[in-house]
Amino acid sequence: MTPNATPGRANILIVDDDARVRRALCALIECSPGLSVAGEASTKSAAYQADEALGPDVVILDILLPTAQDGLEVLEDLAETGRAVVALSLSEGLRAAAFAAGAGAFVEKYAGPDALLQAVRDVLARMCAHGHEHRLQNGSSP
Repeated sequence: MTPNATPGRANILIVDDDARVRRALCALIECSPGLSVAGEASTKSAAYQADEALGPDVVILDILLPTAQDGLEVLEDLAETGRAVVALSLSEGLRAAAFAAGAGAFVEKYAGPDALLQAVRDVLARMCAHGHEHRLQNGSSP
């Protein structure tokens, strides 16, 4: 877990068991206007700890963490608390399961950075449309 929340920007928690993917996602988020990396986690338990400690606006979650069962369980638990989750996977076959578990968006890892950033921005826009804009404006979480 790496705490680094930035008030006034949408804070993103990155959860992936591959350190190279986490580094790449952190670099992508940090160079994107209006977005900031709140922290990162590499395991199921670290994901829960980071979410509780950091209260990110959005979680980008590899749903193969390291198994689909683990990732989908984390996704479902986070979604039940109202957390916005963008699910990532190498497997298009997990799209339906991700949405059924509560994902706000699903992006295949090979879709490219623009697809991921668009998914994050779409999830944030839906949050604002549903009255959660105060979280994004002042950097606080419920």
